[in-house]
Amino acid sequence: MAGTSDLLTTARQEHLKYYAALSERLPDLEGDVIAAAHEAIRGLCAPGPGADVPSSAYAPVLEAVAAAVEYCEFTGHPDGVRYYRYWHALLLADQALCE
Repeated sequence: MAGTSDLLTTARQEHLKYYAALSERLPDLEGDVIAAAHEAIRGLCAPGPGADVPSSAYAPVLEAVAAAVEYCEFTGHPDGVRYYRYWHALLLADQALCE
């Protein structure tokens, strides 16, 4: 049976693939804040599969995604709010796995 550390590393790597796929599917929203959130995710995923992503790499991405949540709340896009809150929660969980 694989060790817990191996399982967590695999989970984080799979999540990075998922984030990369999500970042290619912009919701029906426009704006610099939305584009910045997706760019931040692409940057997080840039090292590629198997790369070790440090916990500190998540901070700017979390900020960008939190800004997207606020933008969607302000502009009245409930689907965007749900989408980016979901993304934010997953990122927080992965950041915690790194620590």
